[in-house]
Amino acid sequence: MLMERRRSARFRVDVPLVAFVDGRCRLFRAIDLSCEGALVQRSGARADRGPPLVHAVELQLGRGVPLRGLARTVWSGRELHAVRFVRLADADRLAIAEHLDALTRRRRG
Repeated sequence: MLMERRRSARFRVDVPLVAFVDGRCRLFRAIDLSCEGALVQRSGARADRGPPLVHAVELQLGRGVPLRGLARTVWSGRELHAVRFVRLADADRLAIAEHLDALTRRRRG
């Protein structure tokens, strides 16, 4: 039996995520998000190559300025990989929490 190690709730989202890999900017989608990390969807030719262990990321939550930090790959599959945010400002973690809270309220209507 696998042990659940998540420390915060995860939410289904569709958020643009930019990863900086090998000096290049790659556009992906975060399809699952928490204050601690994200499930990232890669597609097309980008899915053929796995993500690096640690990479810079930017999340676009629709607030104008992207949230910037470092993410560590936790696991990787063909088109998906999970990351943990290893360097992200507390204010950015709060922005994620507020974004997820607003999504939850909208979904409950």
